[in-house]
Amino acid sequence: MAWFRKSAVSLACISVISGLSGQAFAADDAQKQNKKEEMEVIEVRGIKSSLKKALNDKRYANQVADMISAEDIGKLPDENVADALQRVTGVTVTRDSGEGALVSVRGVDPGLTNVTVNGQSQASASSEGREFSFDTIASEHLSALQVIKSPTADMEEGGIGATVNLVTRRALDFKDNKAKLSAFADYSDLTGKTEPRLSGMISRKNEDETFGFLLSANHSVRTLKEEALRGWGWREHKVAEKDGLVDGAEVGDEFSYLNRIRHQSGTKERTRTGATASFQLLPSDDSELYLDVLYSQLNQIRDETYLETRFPVAKKASNAILDGSDSAVINENGTLVAGQVDSAQVFNSAWYNEETTETITATLGGSYMLNDNWELSSEIGHSHIERNTDNNIRSTVEADQRFDLDYSLNGQFPIINYFEDKKKEAIGPDSVALNPGDSELYQNKPANLRVQLFNIENTKSTFKFDVKGELDSEFLSSVKFGAMFKDQNKTRIKNEVIVKKFAGRSLNEFFNDSVSDLYAGSDAEQSSLAWSKTDLFALRDAAVEEGIDLTTKPIADFAYDVTEQTQAAYVRFDYATQVFGDMPLRGNFGARYIQTDVESKGMALDADEKTLVVDRTVENDYSDLLPSVNLALGLSDDLVLRGAVAKVMSRPALSDLSAHRAISDIDGVIKIRGGNPELDPYRATAYDLSLEWYFDEASLFSVAGFYKDVDSFIFDTRVDSVNDDGQDVELITPVNGAGAKVKGYEVAFQHMFDYLPGLLNGFGVNLNYTYQDSDADFSQEGVSNSFGMPGLSKNSYNAVVFYEKDSFSTRLAYNYRGKYLLDPDGRQDDVVFGDAYGQLDYSVSYDILKNLTVSFNAINLTEAEQSQFSEFDERLYENYVYGRRFHLGLSYRF
Repeated sequence: MAWFRKSAVSLACISVISGLSGQAFAADDAQKQNKKEEMEVIEVRGIKSSLKKALNDKRYANQVADMISAEDIGKLPDENVADALQRVTGVTVTRDSGEGALVSVRGVDPGLTNVTVNGQSQASASSEGREFSFDTIASEHLSALQVIKSPTADMEEGGIGATVNLVTRRALDFKDNKAKLSAFADYSDLTGKTEPRLSGMISRKNEDETFGFLLSANHSVRTLKEEALRGWGWREHKVAEKDGLVDGAEVGDEFSYLNRIRHQSGTKERTRTGATASFQLLPSDDSELYLDVLYSQLNQIRDETYLETRFPVAKKASNAILDGSDSAVINENGTLVAGQVDSAQVFNSAWYNEETTETITATLGGSYMLNDNWELSSEIGHSHIERNTDNNIRSTVEADQRFDLDYSLNGQFPIINYFEDKKKEAIGPDSVALNPGDSELYQNKPANLRVQLFNIENTKSTFKFDVKGELDSEFLSSVKFGAMFKDQNKTRIKNEVIVKKFAGRSLNEFFNDSVSDLYAGSDAEQSSLAWSKTDLFALRDAAVEEGIDLTTKPIADFAYDVTEQTQAAYVRFDYATQVFGDMPLRGNFGARYIQTDVESKGMALDADEKTLVVDRTVENDYSDLLPSVNLALGLSDDLVLRGAVAKVMSRPALSDLSAHRAISDIDGVIKIRGGNPELDPYRATAYDLSLEWYFDEASLFSVAGFYKDVDSFIFDTRVDSVNDDGQDVELITPVNGAGAKVKGYEVAFQHMFDYLPGLLNGFGVNLNYTYQDSDADFSQEGVSNSFGMPGLSKNSYNAVVFYEKDSFSTRLAYNYRGKYLLDPDGRQDDVVFGDAYGQLDYSVSYDILKNLTVSFNAINLTEAEQSQFSEFDERLYENYVYGRRFHLGLSYRF
């Protein structure tokens, strides 16, 4: 045993990092067995070849899984990793600025999906949880995506939903030396800009195929324009006598009305640069060393301006918010859908933010065959992601006067006409209509200026070693056991300075560009608004000239520092036998034991709930035993019955584990929001059953059912109290609560019509549908549409039609997800839902020469809009328009 420990450590130290960890699939095991003469050759080109490869991997996997293979060197079917993943049954994505960012699998929150690169779990730059943003990694670096829905004992824990493994390439995967250059011009409808996207890859190996290296790089610039309506939460109000006659409600009845609404316009410029490096060495027929490194940098510049209308607040229940003109209408959901509102405030605001996210993942590893049956392998992994803001400036200034509003809802979209404030008189024929964006209305009120700097840093370091042996048994074919050690640290800090009422200079001095034609081409009917944009840098310089100190200072109650250490040990048995005569049965079973230790540091409140104290450190630990069983029964040559049962777990969001407590005063109520370092993880038992019919080459019809019994759930609780000064205090903190169940089924169909005559035999289809449901209930009193767990869309589907013949290929792909719970505790304590979304994309390519390909892609052809709502469909939370995008490019292979 001492010899084994020394050998494993020595091997790890000289190992060189790498991509495919081999922990998930039997295909990995086969790849390592024959290092030189029988190295697996991967040469995938074209839509059909890609689908055949992915379907073959799925068919012979020893667990429930779906795969996507690159249809060419460094080219996934979609240009964004998340957009490619959304084609998989059971996978839905959450978009950021029109691009896929976060992934949910089988109805659970994105933070409960474990994301790995070549088997190494990834750090997260999210300020809240563990969710991984896929828009930080360019798709050009990846050869395959694996969505592993049923775990095996040797896989790292952490995915209640699934484990998503991103696979990069290695030089010895190729039959020959390879190189490729691609250049694209990307065009956006809304911005009218054409911008570059470049990528390149080179792969080389020696004649003996004992050493190889692969290098790749990419660079792209993309400017996205966002036009948005954002409803900033919905307030509750009891009808007062002063409100007048309200249709649909009586005095004392409660109804909800907008807290505020933003008419917003802006751009987000994304510059993405990345590279990979992979080295492989086969010192002998019995050993392998590898090193894989992936680097990605995403720079984002957000430049926004908005007009914000703030509806009046009734400080007492007896006060009115309506003008008493008997024009108000309340619908059956208690929503104000029409009315005239007195004395609303309007603000002209601007925001400029520069943000950089850097990601680096490295794996150093190797393997050694002790003899014909036993193999040692080891890996050291490192993942680091850091998000920084370089410039983050906001300004806001109130108009010189208040406004009376004529308000109505057209579906979800509030239509507001603005009039001169007549001091409680009803809006009438002689009322003066105003444009609240008129720059002449911003002469006298002082501006507020805020400068903020954020830093979020997450580092993971892992070490693992494995032993695998072939067994001479009629039932058990192999055994694999090993251990893993992981150390993770995540910190979040914010520095800020706020200048309130920067007086003496009119905002009018700092206006430059103007905004008009907001939502042009949208389905939303809008008020005709135009306004001037603030030059934030000129405003900041003017403040400095006036002697105002803009040095940022730490915001103590925002910061946290969480360290998490885990130790795991596992054993896995693979088996293969025959049952019921000659039916082949294969699979695996085993168990994984994990010990987790947490140390959390942060700022907290002392006993009187007023004063911050600095040195608060809380520790916690827990352990889990996770057994798993996977089986695949060949009912016939083409029919596979697959099943799996496993205990799974996902750790709490790192922000939920923080020891900090943040304080805010909202409408006279002190809200204290903090973490809970003593939280236990999410724990569940997952069941899977599927029937897969491989009825033709690259063809599949499958039906799958899944059931997850989540017995340890985390949600926010609220405790109300009154402090010594008589102020209402609301403490909001996460706790472990009652469980929930998630269930659903998936149907998939893939077929190529190669038997059709002539040109018609190039057609194919790839269709899938997922239904999910949950008894989790995040609804508030009187709200019945909770939609289960966050991230769960009851209905989602993909429809892909493609055609490939000789040098020509084309694809039309539609993706749809239904409504889903986004945030059970949003602004104004609203429950927030994402609205249904469907997107149509098109691509076409043609091989001009054998090695030269021209391609064209059109994204979001139907100009779908992203929308969120609060509690009921008519309560707008936010609605974004991004328009269409087009890509034209050339790729050359040599």
